Amino acid sequence: MALHPETAITMADGQFIPAGDIEKGDEVLAFNTEERTIAPAKVTAVETVLHSKVISVRVTEEIACSEGQLFLMSDFTSKKAIELKPGDLVLKEDASATAIKSVRAVEKPAELIAIKTEKGYLSAEGVFVSE
Repeated sequence: MALHPETAITMADGQFIPAGDIEKGDEVLAFNTEERTIAPAKVTAVETVLHSKVISVRVTEEIACSEGQLFLMSDFTSKKAIELKPGDLVLKEDASATAIKSVRAVEKPAELIAIKTEKGYLSAEGVFVSE
């Protein structure tokens, strides 16, 4: 599960930083699925990973990610990027729901960034995705 290096990640202080600039120890805006709360979380690991296919998911902005990237749905379940369909509702960082506009596969290799946090989901381009 990984994101394009230019994907905007919401930091705990509200700033937006490209995924490729995130470092271990940074604090990002996260969603705790056990408590169903939005709170800061420390980044515990960052890794660059080569993927043979990229999935482009358009919500408000485009999110380029791996096929297995998990998105937090508005009902607090999750779906892999490859399983998403237009109209599916994902959870935004303000805890409201928004619909997926489009999903398409791009058959080309890409280096993506895998970010792990202590709380699970982090905000990427305004929606919650898992590590």
